[in-house]
Amino acid sequence: MTASRDDSCPCGSGAAYEACCLERETSLRRLVGELEGTVRELGRAIWEEDRDWYLARFGELYDGGIEAFGPAGPGADARLDAELWFLLDCPDDGGETPLHRIRQLASGRAIELLARSELRAWRIESIAGAGVLGALCPLGTGRARIETVRPPHGALTPGAVLVARSVPLGPGRWGLLGRAPVVDREAAGGFDALLASLDSPRGEFWRVHGGVLARAAWAWPEDREHTLDGDIVEGSVAAFRLSDPAAAVAALTCDCELVGDSPADARQGILRWNWRWDPPRARRLRTEPGVRYQLCDEDAEAPPLLARIVLDLDAPEVCLLAPTPSRLALAERLLAARLGRALGPLTLREVNAPSVVPRWKRAAFERRLEPRRRGAQARRAA
Repeated sequence: MTASRDDSCPCGSGAAYEACCLERETSLRRLVGELEGTVRELGRAIWEEDRDWYLARFGELYDGGIEAFGPAGPGADARLDAELWFLLDCPDDGGETPLHRIRQLASGRAIELLARSELRAWRIESIAGAGVLGALCPLGTGRARIETVRPPHGALTPGAVLVARSVPLGPGRWGLLGRAPVVDREAAGGFDALLASLDSPRGEFWRVHGGVLARAAWAWPEDREHTLDGDIVEGSVAAFRLSDPAAAVAALTCDCELVGDSPADARQGILRWNWRWDPPRARRLRTEPGVRYQLCDEDAEAPPLLARIVLDLDAPEVCLLAPTPSRLALAERLLAARLGRALGPLTLREVNAPSVVPRWKRAAFERRLEPRRRGAQARRAA
């Protein structure tokens, strides 16, 4: 929220912000902060008491578990998004949720509101601004006013579905915790079919199936970055030693297909070129429900780029960066033809996970890459 007290309220009422929504937003932020703080404290306690159970539940939401986030581990928001499901709804071996156990020992407004909260799916009907939505809960309370503090993961549009920990604030009024994932309108029909396939007593539906909905919403829709010819982007890099750096620079500088940039970097011993080319004719993608497609930066350029070249005079080394392994292979062959004996041996070749997919979806992809990486490391060691 960027409006000042005297500005017109973003909700569109025409009244001053101070006289309209400021107090509501301030109160909501204070309440959400208190509730999320309670969940985080509970998460820290469960991590210390029952780490194996915590890790298993975390891995159910984020494919690959904590390891999928790399050495730094998941951030505070990623942990909170998972904890808002399993700490409040998921029973342990004794049949009690962590929230139920803490209610035996403590009380307070935050604990009572969390006990009444549910993971719910809301179909967005209208956007009133200032974090206020009109939405319909397909199973349960019908139409309601939804109030949010954190921006969601995805675009809020009428017809899309929002899945979030929902706290009742009054008749027909709910507040949302965490950063809610958005299922795009194009995929909402498939999400409705998922809801229809689940079965439990009406009053218990969200508690019984909350984990299913949370996992489905986080994985659906999936973002995929693609090339003009329909390949999913897997950022690929190869590096070569230079046996004759001066000859390499001369050959690349006079090549009409290469466009140099970043002249300031040249003083630091770094030279860069964008490799222009005529890509294959654009191929129509086979779209899938629940998948968002985005054209990669290389093909969005005018003209499109085959690859990017980075030459380090201090190493001396030249690197190729391409959006797919097939383009990298083509760029390697063309670079070898241009540089001839100036190009030394290969020192690195790597393929990265799809660049737009969230980190917790990369675990399976990286497991497939591991044998390839071990082979590359063995070759470098030899």
